[in-house]
Amino acid sequence: MLQEVDPRNEQVTVLPPRLESDVQEASTSSEQWRSEFPHRWDEDEMVTRRSTLRFLLAGSGVLCLTTGVLAVLSYLPSGPGVQTVAVAKVGELAENASKVFDFPDQYSRAILINLPGKGLVAYRDECTHLSCAVLYQGNGKLHCPCHEGLFDAATGAVLAGPPTRPLPLIQLAVHNGTIYAVKEVTQ
Repeated sequence: MLQEVDPRNEQVTVLPPRLESDVQEASTSSEQWRSEFPHRWDEDEMVTRRSTLRFLLAGSGVLCLTTGVLAVLSYLPSGPGVQTVAVAKVGELAENASKVFDFPDQYSRAILINLPGKGLVAYRDECTHLSCAVLYQGNGKLHCPCHEGLFDAATGAVLAGPPTRPLPLIQLAVHNGTIYAVKEVTQ
């Protein structure tokens, strides 16, 4: 038997005893609800602010490390942008002469120039304006005949005409008396 006490009135109200069938009915409806929604949610399994911050900090750390690793890997000479193509033999190119060669494949061309006092330099053989072929004039300048663009043969910088960007430089390497084109570098 249950008693209800109201502190203001100090009256005691006697409540009728609950029947066992009412208790079973309440527990049955509770069990029915649990069977329809079988998800458990204990306080121990709740996500706290501290665990959320740990997750965010760990995720940020992983992203930072991944970015650093990718940045380091981008500076390593590998992948489709790096190919070694034999261009000429050492001493084959006379001073102030040029040679056109395929780099990095047969569809793209580059130009090798033996500049007096500077040595060998190589550039992509396409004008940065509209991709016309550039020609070495022998006076330290590369000329684009399409729109009269001029480039400095020593640096690839634009001297005159409509091009606004310098010619992409081709890195060269010498090994066992052979000159190799290694990689294209945008200036």
